Amino acid sequence: MKESTRDLRKNYLSSISIAEELVKKMLKIGFDFHGVLDTHSKMFAELSKIFVANGCEVHVITGSKITPKFQQELIDLGIQYTHIFSIVDYHESIGTPVQYDERGPWIDADLWNRTKADYCSREGINLHIDDSDEYGKFFKNTAYLQIIKPE
Repeated sequence: MKESTRDLRKNYLSSISIAEELVKKMLKIGFDFHGVLDTHSKMFAELSKIFVANGCEVHVITGSKITPKFQQELIDLGIQYTHIFSIVDYHESIGTPVQYDERGPWIDADLWNRTKADYCSREGINLHIDDSDEYGKFFKNTAYLQIIKPE
């Protein structure tokens, strides 16, 4: 049975109300960019606006370099944030050897995969939302929510 437009709107508004209640308890939230914010931008644009408006820290956490083009993409998607973290920029800043090829930057896989968890732990992030299962095992101090891509 299909839900009516009215029911869908009611469910959407209920989800927003739940999010508003959560922000009173969750002060720091991390969002992966590729596969999360860029894929579900309408929903997360609305949630990020609520979180930021209520004093939460919203961390965009990505493997991409932080460039003006990347920042413009966040603006174009309507994503509001208070902090931004790049795995590759971080590793370049601490002297980790980074190799580049036609697919992008490369470092040791375990080092790359645990960097988001290490960042979240250092920053005291309460919840991180990502679409990659390989990162989850490294999260010990931060709740990790994996978005499953529909097939």
